[in-house]
Amino acid sequence: MKIYFSVKRLGKKRPFIDRKTIEIEGNYQESYALQTILNQIVTQQVTEFNQRRQEKSLFTFLKEDAISEEVSTGKVKFGAIYNEEKAQLEKAIETVLLAFEDGLIAVFVNDDQIEDLSQLITIDENTVFTFVRLTFLAGRSF
Repeated sequence: MKIYFSVKRLGKKRPFIDRKTIEIEGNYQESYALQTILNQIVTQQVTEFNQRRQEKSLFTFLKEDAISEEVSTGKVKFGAIYNEEKAQLEKAIETVLLAFEDGLIAVFVNDDQIEDLSQLITIDENTVFTFVRLTFLAGRSF
C-alpha cells in the first residue's frame, strides 16, 4: 500500500521532506501498531539509501530537471556521494524507536499525535504521517 509522509523540524518554515509517497507492506483499512509502521518506513528508506550508494556514475553532472529540483532547496549540488558506507537496517530501526521513546521525534497521523508505539492506526488512501524532529535548546541563563 502507498502511504504519505513528511518530516518537519521545529523552527524551520520548510519541511525537511515534503509529502513523500512510499510503498510499504499491508492493506488499507487495517490497523497497524505505530512500531510496525515505523519499521516498514525505516526499512524502505534504508533500502533506498543503500541503493543510491550502489549506483555509481562515471560523470556526476547536472541535468536540467536535477537543477530545477535542487533550486527549490536553495542549494545546487552535484549529488556526488563521498561516503559509500551503507546504512545498517537493524541499527536504523533501533535508533528511530529509541528517538520516539525519548521524545526526540513526534509522530502525527493526519492531525492526531501518536504517543505510544503500540497504538493502533487504521490507514486509508489519504493517511499522512508527519514526523517532527524536536530539538532541545541548550544554553545558559544569566
